[in-house]
Amino acid sequence: MHRDNNFNLIRAVAALAVLVSHAYPIAWGARAIQPLEDTLQLTLGHFAVILFFIVSGYFITQSALRSKGPFDFWTARILRIYPGLFVSLSLTALLGVCVSKLSLAEYFSSPGTYSYVPAGLSLLWIQYELPGVFDSNPFPQLVNGSLWTLFYEVLCYVMVSALAWLGVLQNRAARAGFFVIYLALYIAAKLMLLSGLFPAWVSQGAINFLRHLLDLTPAFVIGMLFYVYRDRLPLNFAICIVLVLSTVYAANSPFYLEMLLFSAGFCTFYIGFRSLQVLHPFNNLGDYSYGMYIYAFPIEQLVAQFFKGISPLGIIAIATPITIAVSAASWHTIEGPALSLRSKIISGVFAGRAKVSTSV
Repeated sequence: MHRDNNFNLIRAVAALAVLVSHAYPIAWGARAIQPLEDTLQLTLGHFAVILFFIVSGYFITQSALRSKGPFDFWTARILRIYPGLFVSLSLTALLGVCVSKLSLAEYFSSPGTYSYVPAGLSLLWIQYELPGVFDSNPFPQLVNGSLWTLFYEVLCYVMVSALAWLGVLQNRAARAGFFVIYLALYIAAKLMLLSGLFPAWVSQGAINFLRHLLDLTPAFVIGMLFYVYRDRLPLNFAICIVLVLSTVYAANSPFYLEMLLFSAGFCTFYIGFRSLQVLHPFNNLGDYSYGMYIYAFPIEQLVAQFFKGISPLGIIAIATPITIAVSAASWHTIEGPALSLRSKIISGVFAGRAKVSTSV
């Protein structure tokens, strides 16, 4: 499959879909109905995140198998996630003082102001609130509701890195066994969730964690599946139509979400690898999708703060160009330059190891 593809555009559209989805609860409150929610049986933002995970599963598997080792792989992943996230969290904490109901002294003397960035960087213990920030918004207090998925994304990285390091993905029988075992575990876990048959000692937090795993990891695993069997993947329009129609037919069945996942994945890769030369120059702009994802929510909340009573379409109209501009600046000044350090770090580490081994 050729290197020129349409995945930068697909990721950008998915990030924009998350922005559109979040505009509704930010404007009208948590119970607002979002676009296509009734049709998809899940929110537009959730569907967009699924697309992110599908595409990520494909390309992260590719990265894991092409990397020189776990250190090389994780260097790339850390450089992709953390520089942009650190800047996003820091700017949000600094700008929070402008909209906080607290005084300047109260804001900067509050422990919550200083725990916001490290908590966000932990990915696991994310702090979603800043002192006095967005308290009067229709979707109050939540500063950046998009960040929770990053933890599950990294869990998927751990999984694929371990499988590559152990040689599972490189072995035909072993990788087939992995997909069979994952499917069996997925079915068992979903049946437990549907039936509610959990031991009394299982906490609600653990159940929610399992629910999120079942929401997101199947999309990543589908991406993995499509990568390792990419040479046997018959990407054509007719199959896309059959899958879409099958998903529509399965709308009221227990397997609807699984059908939606697989058809969305297949159609995403069909579009992504189509030879649409007119779209290939979009790749030269850079990958703004991650920046759009981590900056959009606080920008939308700021719009709701400054324009009281604004509609979702109003938020979208104002927040979209600002988000794109901020994301472009983040890519060209923070994210892109950080990624360029990968080869220097790797070569430096291996050069250092070579010196140690020769001196010994």
